[in-house]
Amino acid sequence: MVAYMTPNTIFELKARSHRVLSLRVLNGNTTTILGRLRAHLGRPGGLFKDSLLVIDLSTLEDPHTEINFPALCGLLTEYGLIPFGLHGGNAKHVQNAATLGLQPVPASLVSATQNVVPAATEPVSAPQSSTATPAVGGSGDNKTITKTVHSGQRIVASGDLTILASVNSGAEVIAGGSIHIYGALRGRALAGGAENTEASIFCLDLEPELIAIAGEYLVNDEIDASLFGSTATITLQDGKLNIARLGAFSPA
Repeated sequence: MVAYMTPNTIFELKARSHRVLSLRVLNGNTTTILGRLRAHLGRPGGLFKDSLLVIDLSTLEDPHTEINFPALCGLLTEYGLIPFGLHGGNAKHVQNAATLGLQPVPASLVSATQNVVPAATEPVSAPQSSTATPAVGGSGDNKTITKTVHSGQRIVASGDLTILASVNSGAEVIAGGSIHIYGALRGRALAGGAENTEASIFCLDLEPELIAIAGEYLVNDEIDASLFGSTATITLQDGKLNIARLGAFSPA
């Protein structure tokens, strides 16, 4: 899993396993963190609902920075996350966190986390050439994108989403219905919104950072490496993601 770091990065939201997250705070500007979290998490009750979360202060830029734990935990709870632990920080951080029920956790709990949602202090501008284009002749809720979705871009469709190109690393495509990618999936693809368990994801070259259907997700390291590079369909079966290989794609 590739970690996305820039000089302006202030936190990274990472997943260690299916239901445990680590919020690694790099800069103590709580107001900025809350704004970026809202932008990245979208609507409350989404992908990470009911996930346990550890706040990681081990690499805080200024170790003496005051963290507004009530505001931070309040937002996390609003989005359905369950903050339960603290890693790193000074004695005051530990004391303040304890008043909210956050208990110190060992490094082993956060050392194996995988990058899910990085957040910079300034939003990334999407290239103009890849602006989302509504589908022609289909439902108004569906979208068709004809060009590559680049890093930093997010494409959203309330219905089905069709990409007639690739989704690059660092890009995100989200649909209330199914997602069809006629190219490589190297970024994140989230289909089915929060409840559409019949949605599916199709791609010609599977190399994702994250795939999700109706809130059930897998990150890169949780996917069988032998499936990478294959043409595949992803569906939700018995509450778990199922990846079916359809062959290998070799562009002319």
